[in-house]
Amino acid sequence: MPVSNSSLRNPDSFIMNEDTVNVSVFNYLISKGVVCEKPLVGRQQGVDVKGTISGHSIFVESKGSQANGLTDDTVFKHGQIVNHLARQIHILMKYADLENPDKTLLILANPDILRIRSEVDRVRKSINRLNFICFWVQEDRSILIECGREQEEVLRKLKLI
Repeated sequence: MPVSNSSLRNPDSFIMNEDTVNVSVFNYLISKGVVCEKPLVGRQQGVDVKGTISGHSIFVESKGSQANGLTDDTVFKHGQIVNHLARQIHILMKYADLENPDKTLLILANPDILRIRSEVDRVRKSINRLNFICFWVQEDRSILIECGREQEEVLRKLKLI
């Protein structure tokens, strides 16, 4: 059940839904020369953002801090954030099994808020072992990227960072 952001002990610094995360990631990737399919919005099923660059496939699984369609102060509760992260990881693991791991970039995309960051940090070593990349969408829609050294080298080679 969602909760009012203003009622949280430490309210989120900003609120962002999944559609906004998808469009922000799509715009970033396009600006870096990635050929992308149109990002998913609303209740569309499939890869949230999918693209290719220099023979590499990119799969992005996104979540937001608020449900799509809401414009008020309502955000997901802590338990929902944990479930969303688990779902993101599960979905990316499925994509990893379908593609060539040496030519696939798997990205978790989330708004850069403390509640989501804290949960990602709790499993950061596993995320890095799985070679997942974290895209943190800022309030201004820019992207901050975090990943392990191996993935950082690939991103630099592809001029994505």
